[in-house]
Amino acid sequence: MGIKVKMEVFRVCLVLWIWTIRVSFIHADKLCIESFNSDACQQVARDQDMNCQYVTSRVDCVLDIEQNLPTLTLLNSEDAFLAAGLVTNTTTVIAEVVEENAPYQTVVIVKWGYLGGVSDQLKGLKYCHPGYNHDERITKWVLEELDWKAVSLNCSANQTLTEQKFQALASFFGSSCRPGKWTEDQQFDAYLKSTYPSLCELCGSAGCSTNYRVPLNDSLTCLTNNDADLALSALSYAETFFSIGSNAQNYQYLCPNGSLASSTNPCVWTKQLSRLFVTSSSSASDMQTYLQTKLASFVNPEGGTPYSLEQHLASLLQLGRLDKINVIAATPLSSYVAERRVVPNADDPEADKCNASIMWSVINDPERSKCTWLRQASLTHGLLPLISCVQSVDNDSVSNLDNIRNLKAGIAYIDANFGYIARRKQLINVGYPETDTRQLSKISIVVRNDSTWYDGRLSSLAGKHACIPEYGGKEWLAFVDLLRNNSLINDTSDYGSVFSQFVGESCAPGAKDKDIDIPNTDGENLCDRCYPVDATKTAKYCNADSLNKYFQSSGALLCLRENNGDYAVVSLNDLPGDYLANATEQEQFRIISKNGSLAAYAGFNVDEEAPIIIIISGELVFGNASSVTTATHTYNDTVLYLREMEVEFGSRLEKSFKVFDRFNHTRNLLFPDSTPGITISGGSNKYISNYQELLKRSQTGQTVSSSALPVALPIFVALLLAAITRLV
Repeated sequence: MGIKVKMEVFRVCLVLWIWTIRVSFIHADKLCIESFNSDACQQVARDQDMNCQYVTSRVDCVLDIEQNLPTLTLLNSEDAFLAAGLVTNTTTVIAEVVEENAPYQTVVIVKWGYLGGVSDQLKGLKYCHPGYNHDERITKWVLEELDWKAVSLNCSANQTLTEQKFQALASFFGSSCRPGKWTEDQQFDAYLKSTYPSLCELCGSAGCSTNYRVPLNDSLTCLTNNDADLALSALSYAETFFSIGSNAQNYQYLCPNGSLASSTNPCVWTKQLSRLFVTSSSSASDMQTYLQTKLASFVNPEGGTPYSLEQHLASLLQLGRLDKINVIAATPLSSYVAERRVVPNADDPEADKCNASIMWSVINDPERSKCTWLRQASLTHGLLPLISCVQSVDNDSVSNLDNIRNLKAGIAYIDANFGYIARRKQLINVGYPETDTRQLSKISIVVRNDSTWYDGRLSSLAGKHACIPEYGGKEWLAFVDLLRNNSLINDTSDYGSVFSQFVGESCAPGAKDKDIDIPNTDGENLCDRCYPVDATKTAKYCNADSLNKYFQSSGALLCLRENNGDYAVVSLNDLPGDYLANATEQEQFRIISKNGSLAAYAGFNVDEEAPIIIIISGELVFGNASSVTTATHTYNDTVLYLREMEVEFGSRLEKSFKVFDRFNHTRNLLFPDSTPGITISGGSNKYISNYQELLKRSQTGQTVSSSALPVALPIFVALLLAAITRLV
């Protein structure tokens, strides 16, 4: 290529680079949205004022705004209510969306003649509650606002907080109706309703199984049909109710401060927020101008001139044809919400019922931040117990486990890599995040494709040099289990000893780490072939970290490729995606199936029968308390919370916080992003069963029990266990 041609290519590249920088600068303002529409976004970007920024959760929009980035987003009511308790004055409201159907407003209606008050004065009254199942998004925080003013818990160590709540309601109110399910645990729900039947007495022959089609209106029907004293409803239904017959003379409003109001002068308990446009304080003026210009017919329906791309912008913001945008004076979100609703404070002692908060252990600052948002979201949704966030000292998973063992925390998610170590530290399981099939750990034995020493028998692995991703990890555990099941090592739970004796000089990063609690380990032998990433250093390096050249599955494969091992045990899904997509790289290796046979062809594309085992990505572990009774109910509180958390912040389609998605543009915090949900017992999931059995076999023969509780007791069974314990 001539010099002139080269210079021309350089000039073209330079122009393209400058143009890219210019476009990026022009498009610095971001419209932050959850529902991405590429066609609409492309059109909105045409005027070079705004670019779409797609996020999995609007919480990320708020976090960007908190960094004072020029970001505009439209928050739903509960999004704004959640954020108000955590943001600074940087996050600013600039406009409200006025919809054809106004947001709900809750009201409490009592019989005429009631003298007022919202505490002891309500004792013994017959209460018609709408239940918890609503088409419109109404949280337990709202639906239990009156409950928590009226009752308090007995703080018994022998009952879950949830049972204490319903026990208190049954003891305080007279015959009542609270239809539908009360908890997400089906057995426990039935137990509560059979134990506290007065809360279902006004529901009719079907009891609490009755189905309210329009709950906040049906509670008023319950009020009149049962000659009840008290009902929770919505203002829109109450206004109709008071227009019927003599209802205006027979009933009145009960206000949050205990005063009374007539049918013509209603008082509300919760007035749900409108949808709100928010941005950073420094961008408020520019963003208001943007709304007034680009959404003119929504800001001024009578006289606004529609912007040519308005329909695309409205589509992205999910604005209805009759919606109106009310631009207001820029106001900090926290102040705006506090003027309209009571924002709960997680640090308020009243928020931590009976001082029974779940201490969630996290490994770093990003996880702590997500945990803090989960804590506030749980509080604003009325979940019990409150959670608190505790960061591990060394910012790693083993330190996380020590947090729980040392009673500094109560629960944490761990990768399956740390399941065995967790049992060594006497922790127990409390739940399993279900795993996307693409993220399952397919643990396999790999040899170089040109190897000639392997004779088709697993016994020929004895004395050879092994490359293990991490000592005590899932690959190591699965391999030892395979050897044990095939009688190639002693039938013992002393895995440190039998593994050290089976292999020759090897690399198993972490083999000298005392914190992992695996006794009888020959650290010298298992670290002999480990080296640092820094090629200028020749000393052996056995730490289980990124400075170890052969750490993790990709490192173990490198160990094998560089002839420092005869075979490697790896998790295929943990290998880099570009590596798995590279046929040339894969052709260097061949898999040994769990039955000992060598794969017929090179590479990693094998069926499910070839890997040693296929297991889930990880689990939730729980601390082991000394008192069986206390541990049972703490355990059950945790299970109940996890079930509620999964529904509110996982499976529910419209949610203000997404616990299983990335947070602040960061992946895999608290849970893997591939998690679709949580199961407590494991159910019929074969990959969870594989993991359970793998760990169970590893504990066989241990002289010290790994837990004071069986794995994942169903709540109803655990309650019976606790009752028996008290009787004894």
